[in-house]
Amino acid sequence: MEFLHFKNSENKPPLGERLRQIRSRIVASGKPLLNEEEIEKEIASRKGGRQGRKE
Repeated sequence: MEFLHFKNSENKPPLGERLRQIRSRIVASGKPLLNEEEIEKEIASRKGGRQGRKE
């Protein structure tokens, strides 16, 4: 059950910190970040369907 140890490891940085690191790498690569609409389209395409906004 080594996987569970890694998943619960206290040496792992918090989720927010990991997400900020990922974002920094994307920005440094020169790729544009997605806006809210682009994120929704990406999620819908990965789910295999079309996702509309519920407002």
